[in-house]
Amino acid sequence: MNNVKVSKLNSDLNNFKLSHYKNADFDGLIDKLKKLYFNLKRLKDQKKKDRVVLDLYTLYIQIIELFFTNTYALRVPVDHFPSALFISNNNLHKFIEDNFVKTTDYSVSFLTKIIFVVSKTDEDIKDRYGLYSNLLHEVVNDYLAEFDLLNAYKHGYRINAKHDKSTLSLITNSGQSIKLGESDSTIVYFSKLNADLNENKKEAVGFGISSGQVVIEHTLSFKVDRVFGKALFVCSLLNNIRAAALLQNKQKIKGKKVSYFSITDRKDWSKTFGESHFKKPVFVFNGSNNKK
Repeated sequence: MNNVKVSKLNSDLNNFKLSHYKNADFDGLIDKLKKLYFNLKRLKDQKKKDRVVLDLYTLYIQIIELFFTNTYALRVPVDHFPSALFISNNNLHKFIEDNFVKTTDYSVSFLTKIIFVVSKTDEDIKDRYGLYSNLLHEVVNDYLAEFDLLNAYKHGYRINAKHDKSTLSLITNSGQSIKLGESDSTIVYFSKLNADLNENKKEAVGFGISSGQVVIEHTLSFKVDRVFGKALFVCSLLNNIRAAALLQNKQKIKGKKVSYFSITDRKDWSKTFGESHFKKPVFVFNGSNNKK
């Protein structure tokens, strides 16, 4: 390929990347989140509330996936950018696990050299870094733990939700009940595990299953306010990724396109803790169960 063709290709690739971030309507995600959240607060019909809870949580997981796809795409050379937007689920998971499950050089530089640099403020930088880092870890854990929820929603609708208070308790040997936490919403969904695959063997053995296909019932309980807050946090990161990409291409960005996330009432925020996730096998087919 001659120099003219290479130059033309690089120009086209840069224009494609620039167009992607110019046209990305991440603010539209915030509008959807707010609409769902405030609808939930005003609705009286229980069935409609249940639907909104399901829509809100699945949108939250989708936003996380969108965020990590764009985080990955931002770091690759421009000639790999188009294919990066179509990263496979397995490769996306590996990218997240390698860089964000624990604090890494990349996760630190992502916050300090992209997110905080774009927002152009040194105010409360230590507190902000702590908040962002902790929330980022929580978001990562949510996505990796609940990835099958998104598949259950998209394929076959193997999922249902309930907006209703529930209490998680521990019963001691003496019969005493110890309250561990409360939630205001529950989602139950189903996934399938292949116990014969090496990556699934540990989990299958934990269920007492040696081989075969296992249908698993998941029960996820959480507080809507926390999910809404974390979703807004991820949207703010997406907006700052867009701003960083535009700045890299020497594009001017308006102040409103740079996001700043904060929690005004830490006491209220601490009350939103209470998420739990339980799994149990429903049945096994084409295989055997070690339990007698």
